[in-house]
Amino acid sequence: MSTTGFPRHADPSRLRVGGCRRYRTLMRFRTGVLLLALAASACGGETAPSRTPVTTPGLPTSYTGPDGVTSAVTDVSRIVSLSGDYSEIISALGLGENLVGVDLSSVYPKEEMRAKPKIGVEFRLLAEPILVLEPTVAIGDVDASPTAVVEQVRGAGVPVVIFPRFEGLTGPGEKIRAAAAVLGLAEAGEALAKQVEGEIAAAIALAQTTTSRPRVAVVYVATSDTILLLAGNTVFSGVIDALGAIDVGPDAGVDGFIPLTAEAIVAAAPEYIITAERGFEGLGGLEGFLALPGIAQTPAGAAGRVLVYEDLFLLGLGPRTGQLAAQLVRDLHPELAE
Repeated sequence: MSTTGFPRHADPSRLRVGGCRRYRTLMRFRTGVLLLALAASACGGETAPSRTPVTTPGLPTSYTGPDGVTSAVTDVSRIVSLSGDYSEIISALGLGENLVGVDLSSVYPKEEMRAKPKIGVEFRLLAEPILVLEPTVAIGDVDASPTAVVEQVRGAGVPVVIFPRFEGLTGPGEKIRAAAAVLGLAEAGEALAKQVEGEIAAAIALAQTTTSRPRVAVVYVATSDTILLLAGNTVFSGVIDALGAIDVGPDAGVDGFIPLTAEAIVAAAPEYIITAERGFEGLGGLEGFLALPGIAQTPAGAAGRVLVYEDLFLLGLGPRTGQLAAQLVRDLHPELAE
């Protein structure tokens, strides 16, 4: 499914308000089918600060992934990341300079990731772009495919660490700890995970003080003709409910991502719709989004309550998930501003 014609990421810090129609854009994303919308990695932004070289006292390490393969990691001087969330975690742990290649969903930190050689897209990997970078280790999760390419890279002597798919608001801490342990940075990973978990806990506590329980749908625009409704069995599972709202996905009869239908979204009657920026902008913004079948007929569509966040920030479950949780609580519960 092509994303040809979709624009580059816009300024992630802006807030646009017009009448009762508002939408926000913030930071980043990725996972499985969601990567279909990430066809470019270029985007402007901050200048990456210079870093002191990080030591990895926990090496060597070994990890047995859900694929049953045990990978021995002895050297993290040349890391290839197979997905944007792991690129962000590796950078947050101080090993950004060790990243010699990243996939196209690796867009944060902006300037740092824009300068990295690209290996392609996680779900459509080729061995040659990875091996030419002479990595000492490659890191991804079960969405890395095809499996034959992963095995080809391993056959060339490169350990490829494959993690499970971490889900929900417990996912960021688990993911950070797992990646840090493999990289020989368990102590630093624990500190980062606790920081993120503390931010998430604070957001949940704030949500518990709210009085509203809005109905919320998460709609993902993969391409202009592939529109998906999110519910269970995805990385976002349980997030909406934990933040004091009602995820209408199950009420619409969905499991995971399925094609959005007018009947399903109208029956779900969301009061807010959350979506990711890239696909939203690809439709031409709010006007194009409201033109999707059934969207304008929902309470959210009628009131223009469409909340738009940059892709990796929304669905990456990375180090900034606590920031996302806090923003979602504020956006879904306007009574907090009263």
